[in-house]
Amino acid sequence: MNNINLSCLGIGERAFITGIHAPDGTRQRLQSMGLRTGREAEVIRSPRLGPMQIRVGSVHLIMRRRDAARVAISSGQ
Repeated sequence: MNNINLSCLGIGERAFITGIHAPDGTRQRLQSMGLRTGREAEVIRSPRLGPMQIRVGSVHLIMRRRDAARVAISSGQ
C-alpha cells in the first residue's frame, strides 16, 4: 500500500503506522496521543462527515480527518 493514510481506512480495518507527515507541533501532538511508528491502528467509526474514532493499543481517539490524513500507514509491519 503506497501513499495510503489513516483517513483511507474503513470501519474495522487495521494497519501499522509508518510515519506522520505534519509540521512539528502537529506531529508531536499526534505522537503524544499514541500515534507512533510501528503501532497498529484500527478504525472504530468513520462517518462520512465529522471525526473518526481510532483505536491504537487500548486507547480510543477521536480524530479530525485532516489529521488522520497526515498519518501514513502500511498493511504489514
